[in-house]
Amino acid sequence: MQCSVAFLDPQVFTATVISHQPSTVTQAIKNAMKNDYVVGAYNTGGHWVTVIISMKYKEVWYLDSAKLFPGRKFTDVRHIVNWAFDARMEEMMKANKKRPKTKPKLTHRIDVKCAQQPSGTFLCGFYVAFNMLKLVGDIPIMKKAADFSAALTVSIEDLKPVREMLCEFILKETLDPKGNFYSAF
Repeated sequence: MQCSVAFLDPQVFTATVISHQPSTVTQAIKNAMKNDYVVGAYNTGGHWVTVIISMKYKEVWYLDSAKLFPGRKFTDVRHIVNWAFDARMEEMMKANKKRPKTKPKLTHRIDVKCAQQPSGTFLCGFYVAFNMLKLVGDIPIMKKAADFSAALTVSIEDLKPVREMLCEFILKETLDPKGNFYSAF
């Protein structure tokens, strides 16, 4: 089964940009919603969280590796994702001659169980990347939304491939003058 996945720009998908430029974030998410899945590394201001929007199942999954902050409800993200979803549904309904009687709604699951980073560490970015890789690997075998499950334990060894890929990307794509993201100042 083939599915399409879009990744949100982490510079745009932050609490700061959402509060100061909500239309920019809404537009980026709406454009990405043309895919089956939209994956983002959301920055709360001091912590990274994996946010997965499943257009296929009309669900949003929040994977927070530091649930020591049970008050984190992601209200700003939920609002912006809902705005983008409503705009995308309007577009789709206008393009479709057979209009459904009711517009679909998204279900937000902030309670998704996932691996927790060790207390006092700053590994959240690696956990986000690990969760993204796991999702991309699981997509071909998912038959329903309930099939999605995040890893409940992650060891330092599990994070090693994430570190290696990141180092390889930096070395080959940003530092190498022939890289796609090389910038000579």
